Amino acid sequence: MRRLVIALLLAAAATAGPALAQSTDDAMQRAFVEAMQQLRAGNFERAEGVLRDLLKRTGSPRVKLELARVLYLEGKDAEAKALFKEVSMQSDTPWRVRDNIAPFVRSIEERSGYLKLGVTIVSDSNPRNLAPQEEFTIGNLRVTPTEAPKKMNGLRYSVQGWRPFHGSSRAGGYLSASYADYPGHQLDRITADLGVLKPLSSSGRVRGKAGVEFGTFGGKRLYHFPYLALDSILKQTQSARLTGEVKLGKVKFADFGYLDANYLSVSASVAKAVSTTASMSLAATLEHSQAREDPYSYVGWQLGPSVDLFWPSSLYLVRARASLGGRRYKAVDPLFGERRSDSTQRLELTLGNKQWRWRDSRISLVASLERNRSNIGFYSYRKFNLSVAIE
Repeated sequence: MRRLVIALLLAAAATAGPALAQSTDDAMQRAFVEAMQQLRAGNFERAEGVLRDLLKRTGSPRVKLELARVLYLEGKDAEAKALFKEVSMQSDTPWRVRDNIAPFVRSIEERSGYLKLGVTIVSDSNPRNLAPQEEFTIGNLRVTPTEAPKKMNGLRYSVQGWRPFHGSSRAGGYLSASYADYPGHQLDRITADLGVLKPLSSSGRVRGKAGVEFGTFGGKRLYHFPYLALDSILKQTQSARLTGEVKLGKVKFADFGYLDANYLSVSASVAKAVSTTASMSLAATLEHSQAREDPYSYVGWQLGPSVDLFWPSSLYLVRARASLGGRRYKAVDPLFGERRSDSTQRLELTLGNKQWRWRDSRISLVASLERNRSNIGFYSYRKFNLSVAIE
């Protein structure tokens, strides 16, 4: 890996030499060439010293980038990441340079940890997933909902975190959480997933996880879900990857004990790069939930294809993602007198651009359409979301 990185550095330096010569004097050019020669010889400390001296005399992004890469090879992660970020955040940095910087930053963050914040402006046509105002039957009664779905606008704050344990081999703690903030607080939601992860094989392809998910709604605790999981990279080539995961745990609801359930899911996904500008993926999940009461137990499935496209001429990125699924419940619903069966369809389109940035965050537009159809009308709903994400 180190030889490959050095080769990439030297290739980049070779192409950058003429440009550097045009903007600096001969002495600085000779110093830059010396730094690259020291790098080739494996004298990272000497290369670092020469580049640091150069940086005192010029603010060239080229010099900052080469110094960051040398620091990366030396394992000086904090300083390397700061320089990488500084170059990446400059408004005139070409997108290809940003894309080349990204793998270095990801590698540093895997070793040292990270905490990433995001915010999304959301417009949700039906945040409570209410049924439309149509008649449905409860026993022998025909009922029309009195409350219609109502569009709400709000903000969703998100955080993603990872922290490796000191002295351990790729083991650490993870966090993924979001807070949906709507006017009036009655619809505010918190969802979070946190736990510990540890590789179970020397290659790191098999990992074990122990964590807990929990959620709140309207300021009240809704559920918590302690779980164990096992995920694995089952097969990987240069252009494709096949992964799988098994998760099991017990879901507990704060105010609805009859919904408490033992939960098991098995999922797999395959992703393939079709070309340098297009990729495809397909994910599938089977799930089983055994609730305290049989009418709320179910088996379910979900299938989700997606396509990612990039147009280099305009720098636009488009992701189209679909999801089809269903759940079949175990026994007759005691309130409605029927055995519930649901099917769900969801379509999501994301539009981005390599130039749509705020500091070091990407900006994208997301539109989604979701529909749940149930043989019991009370559980049917449809919704449309439009959002602007800064992540």
